[in-house]
Amino acid sequence: MNSAREPRRKFGVMLYPDQPFPVLAERLGWLEELGFDQVFLPDHSADLRDPRHTWFDSWTVLAMAALGTRRIRIGTLVANQILRPPAQLAKQAIALDHLSGGRFELGVGAGLFAWDHHSVGGVPWPPGERVRRFADYLAIVDGVLRGGAFSHPGTHLWARDVVTVPGSLQSPRLPLIVGGQSPTLVRVAAELADAWNTHGPPGATAEEVLRITTEQNARIDRLASAAGRDPSEIRRAYTIFGPWDPRAGRHGYEEIFERFGTAGVTEFVLDWPGERHAEEFARVAREVIPPLRGD
Repeated sequence: MNSAREPRRKFGVMLYPDQPFPVLAERLGWLEELGFDQVFLPDHSADLRDPRHTWFDSWTVLAMAALGTRRIRIGTLVANQILRPPAQLAKQAIALDHLSGGRFELGVGAGLFAWDHHSVGGVPWPPGERVRRFADYLAIVDGVLRGGAFSHPGTHLWARDVVTVPGSLQSPRLPLIVGGQSPTLVRVAAELADAWNTHGPPGATAEEVLRITTEQNARIDRLASAAGRDPSEIRRAYTIFGPWDPRAGRHGYEEIFERFGTAGVTEFVLDWPGERHAEEFARVAREVIPPLRGD
C-alpha cells in the first residue's frame, strides 16, 4: 500500500446470531473484555451452514450490541443487497450509528445465496446481474448515509429525493466496507469504500488465496489512484475462512497475521471459535494481538 505511515492494525470477530439472546450478550461482553476492536454479524435469511439451525435477525442483535457494549465497534459483514433496498439499509445503519454512539461500520456485499432471494419472493440473479446492480446500490447507500436530500439516476437502481435527517453520527458518514471478490466489487471499493474485505475465492488453496489477495490489493491501489483517491485511505481486511482457518491445524494465527500483513492486509476478522478452540482464541487475543496492534 502506498502509505507514508503504517496504518494501525485492527482485529475483529465474526459473531453468528445462532444462539439465544442471553448467550449472544455474554459473547459480546467476552469479545469486548478480550480487547477486540470490532465485532461483525452476517446478513442472511438463514444460517448458511445449516438453514434448519437457529438464526435470529442480525440487525436486532446489532441493536442489542449497540446498547450492551461500550467500546468495541459493531457492524455487518456483509449486509445483503438481495434482502434490503439501499436507502432503507442506509437508514438502518444510521439508526445503529446513533444507538452505538458512533461505533457502527456498514459492510455491504452483492449477495449470493438462492434462499435469500427466495425469502423475499425473488428469482436468484445471475452473478453478472448481482455485480452490475452493486455499483448503483452502493452509490445510493453512500449518498443517503451523508444525510439531507439525495437522488441517484442509476442504470440498474435509482433513488429520487430521499430525505435523511439526521445523517450518520460519524462524519462525513459512518465507514463503508465492501466485501467481495469480483472485479466490479473491487473497483467500487476503490472508488467509494473506506475498507475492502476479502476471504479469498471459494475453493482456492491457501497459497492461491494469499496470491490473489496480494494482486487484488495492488489493483485497489491502482484503481484508487485513478479515481483521485489516496490508496492509503482504504483499509484492507481479511476474514479468516477456508484453507487458512487455524482450527484446521495447518496454519496458526501468528503465521496468518504475518503473511497477510506482508500482502498489505492491516485488519483481520477471526471466526467465532466455538468451545473447542476458545482457549487458543483467548490466548491469541491476550498475548499475540496487543503487540501487533502496538498496545
